[in-house]
Amino acid sequence: MEENPMITQVKLMEEFNLTRKQVQKLIKDLREDGLIERQGSNRSGKWVVKK
Repeated sequence: MEENPMITQVKLMEEFNLTRKQVQKLIKDLREDGLIERQGSNRSGKWVVKK
C-alpha cells in the first residue's frame, strides 16, 4: 500500500493469494490500529500508510 496507494482489494488478493474476506479483515485491523487510512472515495481514493 505504501508503494502503490491506489491498490485495490482485488490486486491485494491476487498478489498475496488471499480471499476477499481475508483482505477486508486485514484492512479493517490495520485501520483500527491506526496504521493506514483511506483518503478520498472508495473508487478513486488512495491508501495512506502511517508510521
